[in-house]
Amino acid sequence: MNKIHILCALAMGFAFAACDEVEENLGKPQTHPQEAPVAVDAITVTPSDATFDLKALNDAGEAVQVAGITATTLPEGYSVRTTLEIAKSEDFANAQVLECEMAEAPEGAVLATVAPDALQQAYYENFTHDPRTATLHTRYAVYLAKGNTIVRMGGDDYFYAAASTLTLTPFPASKVIDDSYTLEIVAGDDFSSAMAFPFSHSDASVYDDPKFTVTATFTGEDFDAGLKWRIVGASGTVYGPAGDADESGDLLEGVPAGIVMTQSPLLMSIDMSSDTYDYKQAFACMYTPGTSNGWDGAASQQLTTADYVNYTGLVVVINGDGFKVNPDTGWGGRDMGLSSALTQTTLDNGTVVFEGVCNGSDNIKTTIDGLYYVEFNYNTRAIKLTHISTLGIIGDFNGWGASIALTPSADYLTWTSPATDFPASCGWKFRANDDWSINWGGNADALEFNAGGNITTAEAGTYIVTLDVASVPYKAVLAAQ
Repeated sequence: MNKIHILCALAMGFAFAACDEVEENLGKPQTHPQEAPVAVDAITVTPSDATFDLKALNDAGEAVQVAGITATTLPEGYSVRTTLEIAKSEDFANAQVLECEMAEAPEGAVLATVAPDALQQAYYENFTHDPRTATLHTRYAVYLAKGNTIVRMGGDDYFYAAASTLTLTPFPASKVIDDSYTLEIVAGDDFSSAMAFPFSHSDASVYDDPKFTVTATFTGEDFDAGLKWRIVGASGTVYGPAGDADESGDLLEGVPAGIVMTQSPLLMSIDMSSDTYDYKQAFACMYTPGTSNGWDGAASQQLTTADYVNYTGLVVVINGDGFKVNPDTGWGGRDMGLSSALTQTTLDNGTVVFEGVCNGSDNIKTTIDGLYYVEFNYNTRAIKLTHISTLGIIGDFNGWGASIALTPSADYLTWTSPATDFPASCGWKFRANDDWSINWGGNADALEFNAGGNITTAEAGTYIVTLDVASVPYKAVLAAQ
């Protein structure tokens, strides 16, 4: 068959009468308006409805026949060329353009084809590593070429078969990953009665994010009696550790169960692309010993967690020596600090944010003394500190307008409002930096971060409000005047 190669702006073997200038420093032809020799509807693009097995086609040396193209009228000497645009979403965000090869077909039609390995590469590098059959959104740009002249049909923004799809089965993955895994823990060797703890996972494909985490809880009596663990995939594949008493290492199929070496709660992470695991004791909170509390963990503010991975809370930072993150009140060697200085950023609203990674032994220091909202990821050791330059109250008493500023104590642990008139059944909240990204509501005796519910004060009156953030839960105290 005679083969006609697509227009490629970067690699054409011929010059264009209408677009033969090269944009300076870009190396691509300039495009000038051209009148098409035929009407747009004289060209028809019919996408294939087949499911293409890319590996099978590649092994057979065959192309992916993505569409057929016919022209009711085509002036003498003109040939058809096309590009295929593929995307994961209907809005064609992150769309990828593939160069098609044109092959003659019966009755004057032509076939638009792409090489299976080129389609695989575009899919793998730009969309997902998932090897399961998927459907892409597609559309086609069609060009007519004659000698030195080439014209895009319908103009630069026009596509044929603009709402079409293409179904493909990518090349197989080097390793099959199950969609879900379960940690089983039992006393003894009979896993038929094991405690089962499903791993959690992100919304991404397991081939793009092969990491799973789980928190397992058990009694101290069970731990003292001796516990064993194993991992079971959704497919039924059973994994154990390469070393039965190791808290991290390789996962292997068909090996004996591991020995649980840490007390409850146990936090385990697995990476099923590399078949590795790591577990450690999970902690109910992180202490923040530092200059502001005399380096006394028990007296420090606490970061709390709902998943034993992400810890958050308020911390006073005084930069004489800063502070550290520590799962213990004492100094048992598990404290976490920096290996390099925090990065400082100022947001559009003026809020100052510091970010870094607690993978070293240096103290955590900022450049501004005061109160911070701290976010700490125990798995990655990433830390983010948002400076709280103001705390205020907002609610029915001021029509939910600008926050009424609170005055901090010298140690930043209590913040007090001016006398404020509250109506009956007054709903209100605390918020930081006169913005809703950091706020507290709910129960005045146990304030909730970014809670949907308001704090409610039943009786009308004039009150001075004090916010106490020295320990969790944070509390609001109202003093009637």
